[in-house]
Amino acid sequence: MEEIKCIFCGKENDRIAFEENGYKARRCTECGLIYVSPRLSFDEIQNLYSHDSKSAKGHIQASFEKRLLAKHNIGIIKKFVKNGSILEIGAGAGYFLDEARRAGFEVFGTEFNSIKASFIRNKLNIPCVESPLNDSIFNGRKFDIIYHCNVISHFYDPINEFKKINNRLKDGGILVFETGNVPEMEERYYKCYKKFSLPQHLFFFGGKNLKELLKRTGFKFVKMYRYSTLPQFMFFKMLNKVLNFIKQKKKKIKVVKHDKNEVSSSNIGKSRFKQLMINAYSYSFYFFRYKIGHLAPKKGRPQTIIIIAKKVAGVSLYN
Repeated sequence: MEEIKCIFCGKENDRIAFEENGYKARRCTECGLIYVSPRLSFDEIQNLYSHDSKSAKGHIQASFEKRLLAKHNIGIIKKFVKNGSILEIGAGAGYFLDEARRAGFEVFGTEFNSIKASFIRNKLNIPCVESPLNDSIFNGRKFDIIYHCNVISHFYDPINEFKKINNRLKDGGILVFETGNVPEMEERYYKCYKKFSLPQHLFFFGGKNLKELLKRTGFKFVKMYRYSTLPQFMFFKMLNKVLNFIKQKKKKIKVVKHDKNEVSSSNIGKSRFKQLMINAYSYSFYFFRYKIGHLAPKKGRPQTIIIIAKKVAGVSLYN
C-alpha cells in the first residue's frame, strides 16, 4: 500500500471525505481534490480490471443504454470536429466507438479487460489494444480526438496520463471526456451513491481541479457541459419504491403449462417484455440525466460534466 499527497498542492491531508471497502478518500484542504490514500500498486489495480468477468458481461449486455449515451456525446463532439480519427481510452464494450464509426469517424480503442477488448476486436471489428496509452500503440499514430468517459478517476497518475494524451493528439486536436463532479457536491448528497467504487476509483475531480489539470498538461480549456444527476437519483428512488410495493402486494399464481410449444412461446414473450423494460429503464436514465439534468439546478448537487479541451501547439511537456 502506498501513501500519496495531493497531486496539485503536494500536501498530505488528514480530512476523510468518505471510506469504502477499507480504503480512505481524502479531501485536499487547499484545492478540494479527493484522492485515495493509501492505495494499491499499479499492477494490483490493473489486475482488478483484467479479471473482472462480471463487469465485462454487464457492459456487453448494456448495448441500448451505452449507445444512447454515446450518441449524446458524439453530438457534442460533432460541434467541434466533424470527422477524423478518434481514440477512446477505456473503451468498455466499444459501443461508443461503434456509434462514432457510424457517424463518420475512424475509430480505435484501448481496454484493459481482455473480455471487453476481445468483443471490440472480434464482434465490432474495431482495433483495440489491452495496453495503457503509450507511444508505441497503433504504430505511434496521432489522433484528431481522444475521448474517455468515467475513466479519469481510474488514472493512477492523472498528470502523466494527460501528458501522454496530449502527445498522441495532432496539433489542434481535441480532448473530450466525461466524469462525475464529487468535490463540488455538498456532502449531504453522498447518500445518493450506492458506492464510490474504491479502490478502483483513485481520484475525484471538481471543475476547478480539471481546469488546473488541463493547464498543467498542455491543454486550453474550451467548454464545460454540466448535467445535474439529482433528478435521475430522485426518479429511480421513487420508481424502486413503487416496484417494491407492487412486488410485496403481488400474489403468487401457479400456472400449469401443458404444451411445450406454449411454454416456449411464453418464455419468448417474457424475454421480449423483459428487454423492453430494460430499454425503458435505460432511456429513463438517459432522459433524466442529460435532458432534465441539463435544465435542473446544479450548484452543490450531484453532477456529471463533459469537458472539451484543445491541445496547445508548441508546448513542451517533457524535459
